[in-house]
Amino acid sequence: MVNYNGSLVALNTIPISQVKRALSYGDGLFETMRMREGKVLFIEDHYFRLMASMRILRMTIPMEFTPEFLVVECEKLALHFGYTNARLRFQVVRNGMGKYTPVQSNGVHWWVEIEPLGEADYTLRDDLTVDLFKDHPLQAGLLTTVKSTNALPYILSGIFATENNLDAVLLINDQKMVVEANYGNLFLLQGSNLITPPLEDGALRGVFRKNMLVWAKELGLDIEEKSISPFDLQKADELWITNTIKGVQAIKTYRKKTFSSIKAAEAVALINRKLEVLSKL
Repeated sequence: MVNYNGSLVALNTIPISQVKRALSYGDGLFETMRMREGKVLFIEDHYFRLMASMRILRMTIPMEFTPEFLVVECEKLALHFGYTNARLRFQVVRNGMGKYTPVQSNGVHWWVEIEPLGEADYTLRDDLTVDLFKDHPLQAGLLTTVKSTNALPYILSGIFATENNLDAVLLINDQKMVVEANYGNLFLLQGSNLITPPLEDGALRGVFRKNMLVWAKELGLDIEEKSISPFDLQKADELWITNTIKGVQAIKTYRKKTFSSIKAAEAVALINRKLEVLSKL
């Protein structure tokens, strides 16, 4: 079951004609959100990114789209299944016919999908083995900040990781700078400096990334947004992959270099404490 335009229906009953543009051209976008003990986390951050992304894609934004609307529609589906800790995906697709250029477009359709999560808290995984994915460099620009349904670089990099027995891969841009991982933002810890690639390099405008830039100061870390080269990875003390669903994950091995995860563990503990307080508000 999904929540399609406000009604709970089976996913396979969504009319193909209403989502044809997404199927044919990847003309859609989505937000992946985490529910913790019945509360949707970072809702304002997700809402504002959704609004910005829809404007970039020149989609008509329904008047009812508000942060409260997103929460209500997500909670409706969670209540149906009885989930309190869950992964939510809010999908928006452009309505209308046409080929590359849409015609007769009269708005958007949307739906919410849900998957249960076993625990409320984030759990640190600190044994990731990664390498670079160089087959298809990202082209930095506004579109790389959008979580669109046109996700071929992430699909192909995920296949590459599986074929090479890797837990994740790191993507580069056309300037050969490291941008992000195939499923999250990248952070590099060197001494007391926590470094992440700037959005201008092609990094996704991650919701967890945005909050990590604030939380890091409470860990005694100095934040830098600057380009990271493959050589810089070898000089790091720790390497993290972050996203809203998995929190902070620590890379253990990159090629012949092994990294620690001491600060990553501190970060996860801090974030869980903050979210525990947030869930009670």
